[in-house]
Amino acid sequence: MMGRSFSPKTVVNYAALGFLVLLGYKIFLSGNGKDTKDPFRDTKLSHPKNIHGRSDHEDGAVLPGAEHLEQKADVDKEIDVGDIPKDLEKKSGEDKLQEKEKEFIQKDLQKTEKPQHKPKKEFFEDGVDWELEKEMAKKRSEFFKAVRAREQPIEEHEFKNMHESDDHFAFVTAASHSTYLAVLQFVYSVQYFYPESKIAIYDIGLTSDERQFIDSLCGAEVVSMWLHVWPESLYKNRHIVWRPLLLQFATAKFGHFIYVEPGRFIYKQSIKEYIQHSRMHGLTIGGKQLKYSSFVVTSPHMYSFLGTDEKKLKKVPHFDFTLIVMHSTKRVNNFFMRYLVSCTLEEYCIAPPGAQSKCDLHLGNKRYGNCHRYDESAINLILNKWHDYKPKEYLMKDVITKYHDGKDMSKKVKVCNASEKVEI
Repeated sequence: MMGRSFSPKTVVNYAALGFLVLLGYKIFLSGNGKDTKDPFRDTKLSHPKNIHGRSDHEDGAVLPGAEHLEQKADVDKEIDVGDIPKDLEKKSGEDKLQEKEKEFIQKDLQKTEKPQHKPKKEFFEDGVDWELEKEMAKKRSEFFKAVRAREQPIEEHEFKNMHESDDHFAFVTAASHSTYLAVLQFVYSVQYFYPESKIAIYDIGLTSDERQFIDSLCGAEVVSMWLHVWPESLYKNRHIVWRPLLLQFATAKFGHFIYVEPGRFIYKQSIKEYIQHSRMHGLTIGGKQLKYSSFVVTSPHMYSFLGTDEKKLKKVPHFDFTLIVMHSTKRVNNFFMRYLVSCTLEEYCIAPPGAQSKCDLHLGNKRYGNCHRYDESAINLILNKWHDYKPKEYLMKDVITKYHDGKDMSKKVKVCNASEKVEI
């Protein structure tokens, strides 16, 4: 059989083609198939700044304080620009196999170890600070002893003869130098709507000149909170305990009173609805319900003092208060004030160890936010327990007070001379 003949030119062409194929294959092996200028080359691992963690796609809680998240410039400053750590370098097939075997062995070992869900504390193997628990038990014993000492017999029909008029109610609030202009507007609003009512301003930081001017106003009196004689344990928590103590002082001084939060004033003459509601049990809160329960913003340590049903608490919205109508009755003292005062005087109840006002979780969450509302939490817990977690028994929306609008009412408030003043 005759073979196919090739011309010299064809042979040269085939030889050149083979050389080019061989050269390309060599380049492929040396560059791993990608040129350094190839846009698909994995050059992101060439610098630690470009290494990004994987997204776990978990439905985690939203952390508060997004405004404090690190900016890119801040992150860059913290990055140590150096060699890529060994655990971020590409692993060979053998390394990956060894890594899987190591993970498998570790999983088996974990089955024989203590459960991993328990809190890990450096000095407490079982996750319990027994010294703290011992101290808490001692404090609870002292607390319940104080509660029993303040117990009073209940008179079931003590509300039937409560026919006091609106002007029989004293109006009380607290004032400091920072709320001085606001308290003048508060006094003016009471003088305008309820000219016969007494006004008590509890001093939590007024100057001597401010006290003197308020004392000169018709119907008004500055009342000392005696901060200078408080014990050190109480004084250091004065910013979170003054409200309960103010309520106790006002309860002892007045038969019926209306407490208004500092910085607010009365802008609407509709107090009768709140007074009528308060006659049901002797106390009515004016405020608003929030989008989360007290369970989210209350230290669990407080439950052991105030006997809380956590399941029911989770279903009831937390409330903040701006107005309180109170009657000094045995029922109010027995079911509300004795628990509130006892908790206030016991630091481990009102401000448990580790308590903080800033929350870790978004308040829309139903889990505990690792935060605490101090006296506000105590009032929520006590009233809910008293009324079997039924807010309608003690809560109304506040529609008669507003925050101070910045006006200076010092020229409009009614001033009385000493002879015209009536002692409160």
